[in-house]
Amino acid sequence: MKLRYCCNLTTTPDFSEITNLEELSLEGCVNLVSIHPSIGMLKRLVVLNLAGCLKVEQHPSFVSSLINLESLSFGGQWKIQPRWWTSITAPFKLLQSQHPQRSVSLAGLHMLKELNLSYCNLEQVPESIGGLSCLKFLYLAGNNFTSLPGSFSQLSYLAELKLNGCKKLEVLPELPPSLYGIEASDCTSLREVLGSSMNINFFNCPKLFKNVTIDSEGCISKTECLDSSITSQGSIHQLSAFLGYAGIQTKRCEFFLQDTKFNYLDIVYHGNSMPEWFTNRSRENHVKVELPSDWCYDKFRGFGTCVVFKCKKPFSTFKGYYSVNNFDGASLDPNRYITLLIDYYFEKEVIGIQDSYMIWLRYRRDTRRWEEAKNFVTFCFQENNEDVEVKQCGVRLICDEDIEQEADLSMLQGLPTPTQNGGMLGLSGPGAGASLYWSW
Repeated sequence: MKLRYCCNLTTTPDFSEITNLEELSLEGCVNLVSIHPSIGMLKRLVVLNLAGCLKVEQHPSFVSSLINLESLSFGGQWKIQPRWWTSITAPFKLLQSQHPQRSVSLAGLHMLKELNLSYCNLEQVPESIGGLSCLKFLYLAGNNFTSLPGSFSQLSYLAELKLNGCKKLEVLPELPPSLYGIEASDCTSLREVLGSSMNINFFNCPKLFKNVTIDSEGCISKTECLDSSITSQGSIHQLSAFLGYAGIQTKRCEFFLQDTKFNYLDIVYHGNSMPEWFTNRSRENHVKVELPSDWCYDKFRGFGTCVVFKCKKPFSTFKGYYSVNNFDGASLDPNRYITLLIDYYFEKEVIGIQDSYMIWLRYRRDTRRWEEAKNFVTFCFQENNEDVEVKQCGVRLICDEDIEQEADLSMLQGLPTPTQNGGMLGLSGPGAGASLYWSW
């Protein structure tokens, strides 16, 4: 039953005659005042959406009886009171005490997979939320709590967590390894993240990573003296910290040798010069790389590329790409152009500023078709794109001897000083992707 945006609806019908109902959406019924108590009889209800029902007066204790519920949404200025948490926590505790060996979810909602409590004025999330053993998607954006309970680590199926706009949130606890994505933009009080996730959004979190640094061994540690200003060491330390939290090895040799599903590592941030590490360089949009006379494909592990560019038009139109061609013009990539797979990010114009130089670094392990390479190869960046100005570009091929010589070098070593705030890290591979964006 879908009654969405019925602006004249003030009370729901009696549900006692339709107890087989599986979906009930009252989203956007802004004048709804009361929900008939017979809703508790809907034992087969799978989806319940009450988002935007701003005038409902009773607290939703009826949820406890909806034992087959898989998706529940209260998003949109619901005033969820502590007594509601108490009402659904109490039966959970009782069942837990009767069967201490069994994992029993909140109020019997053992089927719940999606829970949306965004903008519900929550000041606290109870420990008992860890009982939602099937939960995959949890949306808590725009609430007022300062921390999340340690029981989050028990949510072994949790895949996505949204905390955008939780301006009082200070610490993220250890989260389950199943978690793929965290949205935590505009968490302006967030200062610490315990653990890691493969996909993290940290827009406008000014306190995060201010007190993080990295030592010569690549280990993350805490310091109280790191200033928030964009300095050479401070910025690189923060980039290293982001890599660490995303689970990315910071040493070049480990990235090119490790057995992983990811073939690409991208770093994009504000800057106007290229690291010295790139041995083949050009002040045009293309660079020719001569292959050594003893070139051996079996010892080839990948390559790094760098392009310093700026957009002449708004970044919302930016598409990053380049081509790699053999001496005879044949492409050395299964696709004609190799793209910046997360360029949709620039559509939001978060870090991209028109007429501001940026650096795009890429490390690539995928070497398909390179067994055909000989004599020389040519890299061309932003070919036939008049909206992008390439200031300089560079390439370095990585073979076994390079890895041996640079065993201890970080892939961040020698990076130019960021000239402005913001940036991104991205990992991608066949059927897989992970990304991390930041602004401080």
